[in-house]
Amino acid sequence: MTKLAAIACCLLVAGCSPGEEGEPMASASATTTAAPTAVAVSTREEDIDRFLLHEYPEAGTISYALAWNDLNGDGAQEAIVYPVGPYFCGTGGCNLLVLTQAGPMWSKVGDTSVARTPVTVLESASHGWKDLAVPVSGGGAPTGRVVLSFDGKSYTENASMAPAAPADAAGTEVLLEESTMREAVAVQEAGPG
Repeated sequence: MTKLAAIACCLLVAGCSPGEEGEPMASASATTTAAPTAVAVSTREEDIDRFLLHEYPEAGTISYALAWNDLNGDGAQEAIVYPVGPYFCGTGGCNLLVLTQAGPMWSKVGDTSVARTPVTVLESASHGWKDLAVPVSGGGAPTGRVVLSFDGKSYTENASMAPAAPADAAGTEVLLEESTMREAVAVQEAGPG
């Protein structure tokens, strides 16, 4: 334990010492703020894994596509999650989840059934949240592209019931038709050292 305290003290003192002569302090500051950003990205992806495994324990292994976008303009990015597999998909498509951070946890603001990829974040908005566009087909729905709107509480629940997207609806494709898939894996919590 004494060794650990000595190492921590040395690192603290070394971190307080000035950089090379002539090196601007802003550069040192920028270097120290870059590392936490990389850690935060990894942590939020693990948080999405935890959320999915907790929310759908009976689904087993969960493969999903993931995109990030600030849908409500609050400066924080929401998670756009497209899980695949028999638990989430049918003949008309799969569920599309929209998750927003609620303190240290994530909360569902969208659980849309029979959605397909690609998923597009539109420039239009409803109740302060950007609209999403997804293709629909199969499962009895006419083939086309529809708009999923936020109603003040959540996004459209069933894509096959959503209105058709205007042909000129502008937006950014965030989940491609053939998106890279992640796998929700139980994250080992760090135990006492």
